[in-house]
Amino acid sequence: LAERQLHLVTHAETLGDEAVERILVDLAVRKRKRLTDLDRDDFASDPLAAALLQKRREDCRELAKTVHDRLAGKVEKGARTLSQTTFFHTEPHHDDLMLGCLPAIVRHVRDASNTHHFVCMTSGFTAVTNHYMKQQLVRLRQFIDSPVFERLSHEGYFAADNETGRNRDVWRYLDGVAANDPLLKDEGAARRLLRSLMQVHDEHDRSNVKDRIAELEHYLDTAYPGTKDTEIVQRLKGMCREWEAECLWGYFGWSRTNVLHLRLGFYTGDIFTEEPTLERDVLPVLRAMEKAKPDVITVALDPEASGPDTHYKVLQAITEALRRYEQKAGRSDIRVWGYRNVWYRFHPSEANIFVPVSLNMFSIMESAFMNTFISQKDASFPSHEHDGPFCQLAQKIQVEQYQKVKTCLGREWFYEHPSALIRATRGLVFLKELSLPQFYEHSRALRHAAENA
Repeated sequence: LAERQLHLVTHAETLGDEAVERILVDLAVRKRKRLTDLDRDDFASDPLAAALLQKRREDCRELAKTVHDRLAGKVEKGARTLSQTTFFHTEPHHDDLMLGCLPAIVRHVRDASNTHHFVCMTSGFTAVTNHYMKQQLVRLRQFIDSPVFERLSHEGYFAADNETGRNRDVWRYLDGVAANDPLLKDEGAARRLLRSLMQVHDEHDRSNVKDRIAELEHYLDTAYPGTKDTEIVQRLKGMCREWEAECLWGYFGWSRTNVLHLRLGFYTGDIFTEEPTLERDVLPVLRAMEKAKPDVITVALDPEASGPDTHYKVLQAITEALRRYEQKAGRSDIRVWGYRNVWYRFHPSEANIFVPVSLNMFSIMESAFMNTFISQKDASFPSHEHDGPFCQLAQKIQVEQYQKVKTCLGREWFYEHPSALIRATRGLVFLKELSLPQFYEHSRALRHAAENA
């Protein structure tokens, strides 16, 4: 790989600023030196840096200073918040936003002039285990015949069209989180599970629902792990993930109105899923955009030919929907913020917004993950890098990204900065801001790479 990179640098007609930044960031990190402390000997000791000097007219000090200023500008841009902005946050799975860019979202939620829409593209049912579902059914049994549930039933609380009831499920659960009361949390979760069971089975009588619970418990006890679930079980598992997402965004004051579950049809649970289609997968995204009227769209942006299949297909659906929305609304000023979760990372040279993350923000992220994504506390598909909850891996990545940039800029740049926000930085979230033409080009390159893989 190093030989190939050297060949590309040596034979390139010109080297742009991003390529220069990549080479010098890697050199500074490897030498454990600030960019402005790199000297000619450091450049000479590295084949890529030495080749770089042959391609650019600037000397090593000028190049290092340019990269230093670019990195500093990215941190300062990430420390600024937008106002009077409508965000359309998209994610292939229900925890991608949390793991990929939660600090950036929270920073902008704090400005009350901003509006946020959280849009999950798939139901994510494959991430929910049979064991977890069985636990939820056992908990529901503890509440289903209680006086509280009896009263709620008579009030029409569990009616399918009762949106206030759906929000109250979340509020009940979050009251339990605030009070550190497991019983309140269990009651909130049980309310939502009963509502979901009534919906998928089209049942309105709780005694009939209890029969369905018994059937489900038998299925979950006897189903072979890894087999494709029935449609009913898939829907219920997906609803569990949707409930978790509503609790997460409820943490920050956003209700069902702003949390959308699109359940795109290409996501079937099969190993090889269908390609997105216009009617089934693109139009639901387009309709959501038309309703939200976004200024900024966040998108999971994996590297070429390496992203999970679902991420790639979601990106293609978003791209086509955005093309159509741009044409219909006449909005070419929309910005795309690309993020990556725990599976892939941006090199500092690829990202152009570095969002500062404080210890306080890490606490928020862990608390929110552990209290809302209950089905994922013990992930079924853990990373080879970390044996534990994914929120801890996300924190580890953000700390590593900060340490890399801190090496390049020097600790004094952070610790003596006039902004307390930047002085408090202990992690960084990397984002890649793209104009619409840039985003379309990135998506086109991904499609080309996938088709030629």
